[in-house]
Amino acid sequence: MSATTITLTTDFGTRDGYVGAMKGVIRSIAPEAVLEDITHRITPGRVAEAAFVLENFHACYPPGTVHLVVVDPGVGGPRRALAVRSGGRFYVGPDNGVFEAVFSADRQPACYELTNERYHRKPVSPTFHGRDIFAPAAAHLAAGLSPEELGPPAHDPLRLEGAACSARPGGLPLTGHVVHIDRFGNLVTDLRLRDLEAVSADKSRIRVSCCGVEIDGVSEFYAQANRGKFLALIGSSGRLEVALREGSAAAKLGEPAHDAVVTITKSTR
Repeated sequence: MSATTITLTTDFGTRDGYVGAMKGVIRSIAPEAVLEDITHRITPGRVAEAAFVLENFHACYPPGTVHLVVVDPGVGGPRRALAVRSGGRFYVGPDNGVFEAVFSADRQPACYELTNERYHRKPVSPTFHGRDIFAPAAAHLAAGLSPEELGPPAHDPLRLEGAACSARPGGLPLTGHVVHIDRFGNLVTDLRLRDLEAVSADKSRIRVSCCGVEIDGVSEFYAQANRGKFLALIGSSGRLEVALREGSAAAKLGEPAHDAVVTITKSTR
């Protein structure tokens, strides 16, 4: 039987040893577990960005995988610590919306609050639950512990607001937000194809406006735009992206904020 995989996604970076501390705790509990780093470069405190990254990879892993996600700006506060079982996989992290992709796909996930101190590292730091609560929980799950042992059922987990697009009365303009800027400088938004189709079934009749740039039409792939020109398209994540052919849209636009507004209207051309 192959060892259980634990993936790690955090906003800790790699400079300070925080990820190493979590891995050390996991190794001491589940030494046979396979640890895979997804990323530790989530923008600090950006829950929506972490939720987007998790959405991109979690279902690619086989049943039995434990996904550990620690982007936790409310650490030490009243937010709950959760273990979630869904689709044969486990998810461990704060109850702050980071598991939105799981809850969107599964209307009845099994959620448990991590209150059983038997499975906490001692003492528990109020500022480092990643090491003292979440890492031990992930390790115990990888070692075969039932999530029911970690704490009582947790109902009504926190959801991210909306797939946060909205429209004025009458339908237009439709607005969304940038949730992630990828390695290539593409601005990934919270808008999906179905949102655009609500504006127009003809993608050539859609105008995308972001950070002062207006793009008429939604492309199928990057090479449909001329080199150095902006384009909009539905990327591999199923989200609307604002991109620059063979360049960085983020750099060209002056590194816009992750929550920059994107507006959808009908093209007038």
